[in-house]
Amino acid sequence: MARNNERSEATRVALMEAALQVTADVGVRGVTHRRVAQQAGVALGVTSYHYASIDELLLEAFSLWVSRMSAKWEARFLSAKTEEDVLQAAVSIISAQHGDKNDRILLYELYAQTVRDSNYHELAANWSQVTRASIERLYSPTVAQQLEAAWEGLAVQLVMGGSIEKVEQGEALLRLVLQQEQPRIREGVDLAELDLTL
Repeated sequence: MARNNERSEATRVALMEAALQVTADVGVRGVTHRRVAQQAGVALGVTSYHYASIDELLLEAFSLWVSRMSAKWEARFLSAKTEEDVLQAAVSIISAQHGDKNDRILLYELYAQTVRDSNYHELAANWSQVTRASIERLYSPTVAQQLEAAWEGLAVQLVMGGSIEKVEQGEALLRLVLQQEQPRIREGVDLAELDLTL
């Protein structure tokens, strides 16, 4: 029984990965059971066996993708100890958003879905909250919110080919946001040396 469950879960993951790739290739509106099955290399009936609808498959696939992206982003901020660390973490997020074509497309497909479907809105809002919480170890909620808004705007400019052509051009804006207040943890101080329970 356990083996069957393992195979079933592996199939579901394969279908989610396929759905993400199809989304990156043709957009959410172009995702069909047939295209997902073809991408995953399985029989057409397998998709409908595991997922009652394309909507169900897509939401689960985007949840998987957000979980992966969130883990990467959160880790960068959780390891930050100084203003410069936070700045470079934000820069790395912009670089990641802009640098990988599939992730770039999936991000904006997710944003579009948040307008159409409250489930996607909740998914994106939770992701945003987790990311900001990792910044709030060092800065106030206001600065965390402004920093997120700044890197989101810079990423859009990069994608659109706007006034920002390179990630480095956005560093000054990110630094301005961070310089509004001093990080709670002093530069060069190891987290293990601090009492963070206060």
